[in-house]
Amino acid sequence: MRQTFETFSVGVLNLLANAGVVIPYFFCLMLYTQNSGDPIFALPFLMLYTFRCIGMLLTVYIDWTASTMIDLSNIFGIVGSFTMFFAANLVMGIIGGILLGLSSSWIWPYFLTMRSRGKLDEDFHITKNHWIAALVAMVILVGVGYFSNKAQILDVAFGFLGLIFIFSWFGGIYMRHQIDFYQNSDYKISIQNPSKLLLSLVFLAILVILIFSIRYSRLTTTSSSMDLIICLLAVIVLATLIYFQLDIHRKIFPLSLAAINRGVVMNFLLLYSIFDSTIRFKFNSTMIIFIIYLVGFELGPILLKKIRKFRYHILIIGIIFTLWNPTYFVGLLLSALFIGADNVILNDSLYTHPNLDGERAFLIKYQLSSIGNISQQLIYMTTIYILSYSLDINVLSFFDQSVSGASSTLLTTVHFFISLGVIALAGITYYSVKKYPIVK
Repeated sequence: MRQTFETFSVGVLNLLANAGVVIPYFFCLMLYTQNSGDPIFALPFLMLYTFRCIGMLLTVYIDWTASTMIDLSNIFGIVGSFTMFFAANLVMGIIGGILLGLSSSWIWPYFLTMRSRGKLDEDFHITKNHWIAALVAMVILVGVGYFSNKAQILDVAFGFLGLIFIFSWFGGIYMRHQIDFYQNSDYKISIQNPSKLLLSLVFLAILVILIFSIRYSRLTTTSSSMDLIICLLAVIVLATLIYFQLDIHRKIFPLSLAAINRGVVMNFLLLYSIFDSTIRFKFNSTMIIFIIYLVGFELGPILLKKIRKFRYHILIIGIIFTLWNPTYFVGLLLSALFIGADNVILNDSLYTHPNLDGERAFLIKYQLSSIGNISQQLIYMTTIYILSYSLDINVLSFFDQSVSGASSTLLTTVHFFISLGVIALAGITYYSVKKYPIVK
């Protein structure tokens, strides 16, 4: 009985690590959709999305081991899920969104760090039974989510999510007990230049506020001039944070550039394309794009295994395909295949990199990826705000087909500009990786 409980708990942790970014996101999105007339219910969703982006940048200032952070991620998930029972309360909704955002941001990279350490030391492996347990938990979770959405009682979904996080917490404890490395409680991750980190933390807090404001402008009409000022301030603050990351960028170049490029492509696929395709095709394409991402992410390492050196070519072709409606989703699939293949290469290269501590390798990857993610968002939103301000049109018309303003020609031009930026970065990254072949 105990062995079954341990296996199921680790399997649930494996599930949340792989899908933890998506599950709370969709539950909070369903909550907002069911109460779309009340802006209070938008706050948990906005806070989750904001802190999911920011969460990885926060790890720069945390010196705890992966096992401790797994515990913290699960505790945040438990408290955040049950806090969502009171989402109608302004403060509780914000707290719940923040906790779920941080949990979903941290659980995967820290789990990946622990799993890699266990595999390297031959102390721990994810087994077939763990995957079966994860599949069972996923089926139940999807069923509960579907029922809760249909019956419009999302408290059931959030309650079950909290229960799943409790199992995941036990899974993290069992993993820690099996890996000898984490029995050394004296180990701490080395953090240097505390004064510099404190200053960058202040800038990070400012960036959180600015990104939240940008998110909010997608849901309600705001002043065009205020939108533009907020976005330009966010760009300046982000540039400052990037400056603080230059040391690690130089140490692991071109891996650092590859990680930033990954974040840009991820944002293009999972955020930008959802708004773009919904306007183009006149229906909500969120689920289609999510399935495309999952398929491409899983099949990318397999399909591109023998042609990995051409993965950037495939990405560029995919981005070009999104310029035309008939090949739009094919282009997104090619982009997802790139993400899947490149992800494996980055993981293998970073964890064994001589200039990185293994405990921070994946964190560095996701920190740089978050910078790419946020950068792509800010470039897109700044473009939108400049056009909205100069042409005097409602910024919501770029995201909501029911709002008049942006013409189809203007939307096509914006997509071309955004696509060109992604292609340019992919080309620069490909050239850098080819010239300095650390990533093979």
